Amino acid sequence: MAARKKQSLINLLPSEEFAGSTTGRALAWALSTFRYIVIVTELVVILAFISRFWLDAQNQSLREEIEQKQALIASSSDFEKEFKEVQKRLTVYKTLTKDSLSFSKIFTDISTNIPDDVLLSTITFFETGLTIEGFSSNERSIVQLAVNLEKNAGYPDTSVASVSTNKEDPSLLEFSLNVALPKEGI
Repeated sequence: MAARKKQSLINLLPSEEFAGSTTGRALAWALSTFRYIVIVTELVVILAFISRFWLDAQNQSLREEIEQKQALIASSSDFEKEFKEVQKRLTVYKTLTKDSLSFSKIFTDISTNIPDDVLLSTITFFETGLTIEGFSSNERSIVQLAVNLEKNAGYPDTSVASVSTNKEDPSLLEFSLNVALPKEGI
């Protein structure tokens, strides 16, 4: 019989003696631990990739919601401007009516005491009184208006502030009266 050939075994793994050494134990620990680290890292990457689709969908829905709200705000901007303008008007009205002055009574007093040949151009109100500006054909009518306001309407502090000839029509006189309002109100 032929002699049997001896098979030689090649072992690529370290022998038991190497596994027992410090270097062997460190190498075994590193190989097993890094394997787990690689697996966990791959799982994190896969989760990040999958979550990207969910985040994109959520981002798109939020973007659409923002666009809808912007359109709603833009559509109500005209209403808001009108509302603010009405608020300003109401504030002006409130400041005018909070005083004890009765503007309708003042206008009535002035209009009932105007001579026939006097034409008023402006009436300006102040805190303590008012200024009446207008035109007349003679001085007598201007003085008559001042006297009527003092005696008939109850404005004792009425004075003629200025009288001058109208530049456009020299036959007319421009005048200005200062009227102090009574402190107890009208």
